[in-house]
Amino acid sequence: EVGAVSADHLGAASEEGINALKVGRVIPILLPGTIFSLGLKSYANARKMIDSGLPVAIATDYNPGSCNCDSMQFIVTLATLQMKMTVAEAITAGTINAAHSLHLGDKLGTLEVGKQADFLVMDMPSYRYLPYHFGSNNVEMVFNKGALAYENIDLEIIEENMRGG
Repeated sequence: EVGAVSADHLGAASEEGINALKVGRVIPILLPGTIFSLGLKSYANARKMIDSGLPVAIATDYNPGSCNCDSMQFIVTLATLQMKMTVAEAITAGTINAAHSLHLGDKLGTLEVGKQADFLVMDMPSYRYLPYHFGSNNVEMVFNKGALAYENIDLEIIEENMRGG
């Protein structure tokens, strides 16, 4: 009714509310870290939203009041384990769907010619391992606009160099 592009939280969204999102072409932004942090049980019904054709997005909702979590790795874990999303759906929700919720889908969210090359390299054999490695930083490298912005330096190599090896 108000012309919103997105709506946040939605842990208590009813079937009627989900239908209203679809009719209004509103992107649901689900924040499973907030539900976890507050100790609530009603995670958003991502499965119903996705099955109804909504382009679900996920985010951390990082804030000191209700979700002091800045780890998208953990958010993907919660999305898969608590909201029954597949790993591919959770990654899509945190990338291209999130970009579209900000009207930036033509510039961000996927690796395509002409888009800003923001991506990371993780130390795991497959994207499917992402929700099973929660609580650990598996990020090896971060690229921003195609340039290396962060590299996880192996502490053993640093210690060896400090010993003169």
